[in-house]
Amino acid sequence: MEELKKFMVLGTGNMGPGIALQFARAGYEVWIWGPDEKYRQEGISHFAENVGDLVREGIMDPGEAAMMGARVKVTTSLEMAAGVQMVVEAIPEELELKQEMYRRLEELCPEDCIIASNTSTLLPAALSEGMQHPERFLVAHFWNPAYLAPLVEVCGSKHTLPGVKDAVMAILRKIGNEPVLMKKEIQGYIGNRIMHAMNREALALIGAGVCSAADIDRVVLGSFGPRFAHLGPMEYLDFSGMDLIRNIQSYLYGDLDHTPGVLPVVEKLVAEGKLGLKSGQGLFDWSKKENRIRENRDKEFIRRRKEVS
Repeated sequence: MEELKKFMVLGTGNMGPGIALQFARAGYEVWIWGPDEKYRQEGISHFAENVGDLVREGIMDPGEAAMMGARVKVTTSLEMAAGVQMVVEAIPEELELKQEMYRRLEELCPEDCIIASNTSTLLPAALSEGMQHPERFLVAHFWNPAYLAPLVEVCGSKHTLPGVKDAVMAILRKIGNEPVLMKKEIQGYIGNRIMHAMNREALALIGAGVCSAADIDRVVLGSFGPRFAHLGPMEYLDFSGMDLIRNIQSYLYGDLDHTPGVLPVVEKLVAEGKLGLKSGQGLFDWSKKENRIRENRDKEFIRRRKEVS
């Protein structure tokens, strides 16, 4: 744990600079890597935007923001990995691309350097296949935005050393995250499985003509959404009583959607080119809808950060 002093984050998109900011705020030196000058500039821009968010919200003062620039460097040279004790990979979700990256890292990094992936879908066993030292590899799935959302899902393969898991859990706590160590591998990890189970039922209701997309959002934001900002869903089950929950499950669960694969409503939207905000139309017509997605996404995280700042 004491030897973890320098870090490298691979990827300059939405996740990499945010992850790097978490390490930098805790006083660590961090390299952000991008494959060429275009991506290097993207990393600089995203990192500055993230720091700016924290300064604007009063979570970070301008003096601390200036120190971030001294601790974080953005590079196109993967060779800088030779001087770090931990690498967090946040490149595109392509198995072969990631595996090739790990092969390159193993040629550069010392044997005791921890290699972690920020993947939200691929499993550690598949990712580390072909590595010379899979025992030092695991998944550390940060949630977006990584510089605000506290959760990191940590998952190793059968090869991952317990000491590696312990070290990563300890460093994540030290930089202010709330890591959860998974007991075994499972596709989608924990959070995405829960979120997509809800999404499947919601989209099925829309597809069946029960309600509109706007109705779904009104229902969630006006009922259990705010509740679960402060009360865990499993706590709520115990609070409600397992006898009541059993009765509900006995008649409701068999009627919930269990469509395998992609839902028809989603297939139809994609076929029509209605991809959501990026295309101007999806479940909503974004030409007629105020876009405050990022602001609303971060609001509760910011409130919580201000409480502990």
